[in-house]
Amino acid sequence: MNAFDMFKPYSPEIHGDLEEYLRRHNGGNADNLFHGVRYFMIIKEKGWMIPRVTYVRVDRSPIPDICYVVDSKFMLQGSGIEKDNMSLIDAERGSYDPKKELKERNWSIYWLMLKGKV
Repeated sequence: MNAFDMFKPYSPEIHGDLEEYLRRHNGGNADNLFHGVRYFMIIKEKGWMIPRVTYVRVDRSPIPDICYVVDSKFMLQGSGIEKDNMSLIDAERGSYDPKKELKERNWSIYWLMLKGKV
């Protein structure tokens, strides 16, 4: 992998195994990055999300990005608190379908349960 590949959305050809990628990039120096809904559904199917703990940060231009919490039905929840820290803001209160919210968008995911570890 070259330096430019580090900033591309996840793909197994470039970044290797999904679980190892998430372990390396779970809130560390470099955020994980995905594009579209495909890997959200894979992460859900693997059982790695923790309802009401796992959150998704959706890129938005111009900033701030939007933050959602994953609920027990694996929908994206907005709290409506809208604390603006100049780079991230909570989504408006409500429940959002990840298939619609993540379609053709870049996003990152945090606080997962990977092999028994948060």
